[in-house]
Amino acid sequence: MKPPHHPVRQNIGMVSLALAVLAVAGCGTPRIQEQVIRDEFPLQVGESIQVELTGTPQAMPPMNLDISDKGTITLPLIPSPIMAAGRTPNALVGVIKSTYIQNNYNTVNATVTIVPSYYYVSGEINQAGGAKQLYTGHVTVLGAIKAVGGFNDFAARTRVKLTRQDGTIYIVDCKKALRDAKLDLEVLPGDKILVDKQTIRTGLFLR
Repeated sequence: MKPPHHPVRQNIGMVSLALAVLAVAGCGTPRIQEQVIRDEFPLQVGESIQVELTGTPQAMPPMNLDISDKGTITLPLIPSPIMAAGRTPNALVGVIKSTYIQNNYNTVNATVTIVPSYYYVSGEINQAGGAKQLYTGHVTVLGAIKAVGGFNDFAARTRVKLTRQDGTIYIVDCKKALRDAKLDLEVLPGDKILVDKQTIRTGLFLR
């Protein structure tokens, strides 16, 4: 019997292979290659994009836009926000063009470029001094910590602090999150993860 086909795993494997090739190559155009890989993933709340419009009644410079906490962007000449989160850059281009056509701007064309976004991991991790990580698509708290070498021996794994860009704070119990994926919160661009240090009094229980 042939094993079941998993297209998602196959795609992840292809992305990992591409990243490995870039790491070995070292030179050339890694930023361009990185952009191609990132374009395969949907945009997220908090990401920054550059939108360039041509064919408008008046020439407009490229616009740097942050995707709002509602997942939207606002464009000139369009009365309502456009949903950007959950769409790839190419899909968003199609939505932007069709929206302008619906508003009688039939000559407008658009390009969407992702502005590099980052998240941050600090505290009791094996990568000394913490890390600024390039956001390349879906990642969770456990995945983000694993990417910087994992917890060190002093980490309080049951009370990891996740701070959103708007100041909202979540406490993630990473021991429980290992057993229940719903507790492993998604990391968004601009988020800060702080792995606290276990206390002496409760260290035996908080690791």
